[in-house]
Amino acid sequence: MLTCLPAALAVDLNVDAGFYFKQSRGGTCTLASAAMMLRRRAYFDGLTDWSTVTENSVRSTAWSNGLSHSFTYKEMQVGYGTLPSRKQEKVQTLITLLSQHPEGIVLYDRSQPHAVLLTDYTNGTFYCSDPAGNISSGRIPLENSSVSVNRSSCYWYVASDHNSIAAEADGLRLEGMSYPINVRAGKGMALTGTANAALGTTLTNVQVAVLDENDQTVFTAQAAPNTAIFSFKSLDSSIRFGELPAGNYTYMVVVTDSQSDNLCFTSDFTVSDGSASSGVYWSVKDTEGTKLLDSIQEVQDAFANATESTLGWFGGLFQ
Repeated sequence: MLTCLPAALAVDLNVDAGFYFKQSRGGTCTLASAAMMLRRRAYFDGLTDWSTVTENSVRSTAWSNGLSHSFTYKEMQVGYGTLPSRKQEKVQTLITLLSQHPEGIVLYDRSQPHAVLLTDYTNGTFYCSDPAGNISSGRIPLENSSVSVNRSSCYWYVASDHNSIAAEADGLRLEGMSYPINVRAGKGMALTGTANAALGTTLTNVQVAVLDENDQTVFTAQAAPNTAIFSFKSLDSSIRFGELPAGNYTYMVVVTDSQSDNLCFTSDFTVSDGSASSGVYWSVKDTEGTKLLDSIQEVQDAFANATESTLGWFGGLFQ
């Protein structure tokens, strides 16, 4: 059966404990917004020095004539993504991102250009903190800021956070694992994130598969790392999303540790000419296990119509 998942840390980030500040100079709105995001993440993790996260402290690792698309600060890795062009898809993507990232995301509007920290979506309203000096301080409705959803084009987010290991109960888990929502035909998607074993155990098997709408296996990849942490990036070349024709698919991941505990992740996705869209999954945040199957039997049932060769490697996991 699945490892029991720990409850999320009980922290209300919408109560301002001193998270927000204004940018120190012109042209550093992205840096200031990223620092506020990391400050909230550090507070969420229970780090006592969260208030020392400032624009200047983040600058040395994050700034190179602009905010870097990828950087790491105090064990928190920041990544970059682009938004769909259509407003309705953009709104839904932002809602999904905020549900996965309680610390918020840096939302950027190239037409201004300007960035804010998008903090939450509550009762049908987006909220943010705008680092511009001429905008009200603290957490405010996005509509009162210098950025709008309609004009926003890209974002930065906390892609991986190893501080969360100390803040959450220990156990077999997925951290910052990317998964497809819509893959743009011919463009593909990169695998990111890690599988992590519980303290004192190792990962004995990691398996990834893509199934078509008839539950026929299209791509599979596996590894036997025998380490505490495994990066999904190492399987990226085997899961060739860019070769998939338009249609409906299922993405599946199964992780097993040396105590024979398992995590079984599953998510449906599409391949189309629409804008690319992906999600980032953290099992320690999914307290209801909404994307985890209840038992290994469900995984076996899902693969019942897969090819015989695929069942060979997958079925060996449960013998």
